[in-house]
Parts: sequence; structure tokens; C-alpha cells
Amino acid sequence: MCWMNDQRKRILTTLALLLPVAVLLYTSRAALLPFIVGTLFAYLLLPLVNWVDSYAPSGLRGRRWWRGFMVFVVYLLAAAVVLGSLALIIPAVVAQVNLLTQRLPELARKAYSAAPQVMRAWVDGYNCVPENIRQTLQHSMADAVQPILSALPTGAFRALSAILSTLSFMLGLLVLPLWTFYLLRDEPQVSTLFYRLIPPAYRADAESIQALVNLTLGSYLRGQLILCLSVGIMFTLGLLLLGVDYALLLGTIAGILEVVPALGPFLGTIPAVLVALATSPSQLLKVIVLALAVQQIENTFLVPQVTGETVNLHPALVMLLLVVGSAVGGIWGVILSVPLTALIRDLVHYLYLRLADEPLAPHAALARVRATHSA
Repeated sequence: MCWMNDQRKRILTTLALLLPVAVLLYTSRAALLPFIVGTLFAYLLLPLVNWVDSYAPSGLRGRRWWRGFMVFVVYLLAAAVVLGSLALIIPAVVAQVNLLTQRLPELARKAYSAAPQVMRAWVDGYNCVPENIRQTLQHSMADAVQPILSALPTGAFRALSAILSTLSFMLGLLVLPLWTFYLLRDEPQVSTLFYRLIPPAYRADAESIQALVNLTLGSYLRGQLILCLSVGIMFTLGLLLLGVDYALLLGTIAGILEVVPALGPFLGTIPAVLVALATSPSQLLKVIVLALAVQQIENTFLVPQVTGETVNLHPALVMLLLVVGSAVGGIWGVILSVPLTALIRDLVHYLYLRLADEPLAPHAALARVRATHSA
């Protein structure tokens, strides 16, 4: 009983110390954005750093200066890939953004006038559709397109301004690469120190929980990054083959919006549909078919290989999570609500197995939770 009382006192003391720290972090959350971004980058790059470090000679492995050198090499490779890609893409995207901005009022008028004609051509292909229904569909299309195109310039300028201001803020913070570098270099020492702070009886559970975080959150974030790049490339190449204007810009938008769970493919298609409607209405149906083809390739080939069944949430629940996440955390809530919910589900499942009347061992509970992903 004395041991239980001492243990309870330690837990209460720890919670009492952590509470003001949590309040302080919450109140300064805006200033902590670079550290959060740096931690995310470190988390994404950590498997690559560990993989490179695993091929080091046994005499060098584990030395801090050697790991720092490995992190520096990975930094150079990542910077070369990112900066090289941006050097090729950013100037062309900026040029297309400027051109699209100048032509936006003209394209809006063309899209608004072309929408009823496109609807008429599609409906006329089916002689069985009564004339009154055809007229209703045409008017509905016109009424639906007008508010979208009216709000498009304002929304585009606001989104572009927000993105540029965020990028300027992030690029101006020199602490970001240093923070990421130290996290990657000292990860083994930090991990060892962290587990030393945990009582030995709970270290196996802590390791299992860390494995669940890597399985769910890490796999999801890295998978989404690969999906965004893949969808952006496929959509850009498809639009180039179709001869649609602003193909690189529209493909980049589609790739970025892919980060939004469930709704990303639909949202990424809207700008391409509107541009095709304004510049080449005859290509509109082809653009829609291209979007459906990219989505099918993504769902059939990419998603099973990249993310597998990591999230495995019902689409209706995903829609609810997007609404709640946007209300609570804005754009970050939309992006992270789905993987965080999946992570909480797995943690609850793990704790249920560990706290059952006949509890499983930590490794057995972890294996049971992992099995549910492949079931």
C-alpha cells in the first residue's frame, strides 16, 4: 500500500509540474509554429537519416559527430532535391499565376457564358430528356456557376496572400533548420533520456505506443506527401497532353489540395474544370475524365502501396471529422483530424487490451492492434 501511495504522489507531482508547462505552451502556440514545423520535418526525415546511419562502419555508428555528418549529408540531398524542383517549378507557376490573375475577369465571363452552352450540348445528346427538364438544367448550371466565378477572384487573392505571408514568415525564421538539425542529430540520446525518465515497468508500453505513433501518424504523413507529389505530376502531365492552359499551375493546386482527406481530389478538380470551361469548353469532358482516371489510379495502385490501411476510417466519419477539424483548428484541423483520430483509436484499442481482465503483454497488444490494420 505504501508503494501505491508513493507512486500516486509521484504521478500527482508530475501532473502538477506538467500542467503549467502545458498552459505556457498553449498560450505561446503562435510563436512555437517554427518549432512545430521543424519537428514535423525531423519526423519525416528521421527514417532516411537512420537508414543512412545504419550503413556506417560499426566503429563510427553511434558517435555524435558522425551522426551530425550524416544529418548534414541528408540535409544537402534534401535541399538539392527541393531547391532544384522549386527552381524548375516556381518560376513557371508564378508566371502562370500572374497571367491567370490578369485574365481572371475575362475567363470568368467566358466560363459563365459557356456553362449553359456546354450543358445544352450534353443534354441534347439524350433525346429522351424532356425540353422542360433541359431548360431547368441549363438555368441551374448558370445559377450555380455565377456565384462561384464571382467569388473566385476574391478567394484566389486571399488564399495567395495568406500563403505568401505564411511562407515569408517561415523563411524568415532561421531557427527552423537548426532546430531540425539538432533533433535529427541527437534523436538517439533524446530517446534514451526519455525512456530513462519512465519507470522500468512502463517502458515496454512506452515503446509500444511510440511504435503505434510511427505506424499510424508517421506512415500517414509520409504517405500523404508521396500522394500529393504523385497526383500533382499525373494531373499536370494529363492537362499538358490535353492542351489545357495553365497546366502546371492547375496540377500544382491539385497536388496541394490532395492533402485534404476525402475531399482533396474533388477540390483539386474544380479549378481545372473552371479553366477548361472558360478557355476550351470542348475539353471539359476530357478534363473530368482525366480527374476520374487520376483518382482511380491513386485509389487502386498508390494508396494500397503508400498508406495501406493505416487510417481505415469510414467515409461518413471522415466527413464529420473534416467539419469538426475545420471548426476547431482551421486548415491544420482539416489536415490532421483524420490521422489523429486514427491514432487515438489505436491507442484506445491498445490500452483496452492492456487493461482487460486478462491483460495482454505489451508486445502482444501491439501485435493485435497492428493486425487490425491488415484485417
